[in-house]
Amino acid sequence: MKTVFHVSTPEAAERSIAKVQNLLADETLESDTVAVLFDAGEAIAILERDSNLADDVRKLLDWTVEYKVCSNAIQNPAVDESNLVAGVETVSSGVGELTRLQAREYAYIRL
Repeated sequence: MKTVFHVSTPEAAERSIAKVQNLLADETLESDTVAVLFDAGEAIAILERDSNLADDVRKLLDWTVEYKVCSNAIQNPAVDESNLVAGVETVSSGVGELTRLQAREYAYIRL
């Protein structure tokens, strides 16, 4: 099973850590791929290297969770892309990436 979490607020960004961990720990599902897409600058801040959740993000990246940020959202408010946790991918647009993932049969979860 493939799943994408759609994150647009700082509150959802914080909740996303536990939600992804719960999904990965659920032994009743075979999770092939998990992606977390951020489409708002305020939410993207948890992906910065010095955020209080950066270690949790790194652990999930090590479990092959894909973290993606919208190139448009990273500019508003300005987020320094070079300050993001290593392994976070910038995509051309959040809506475009969601469309691509859903076309590839990812289950969609909006937080």
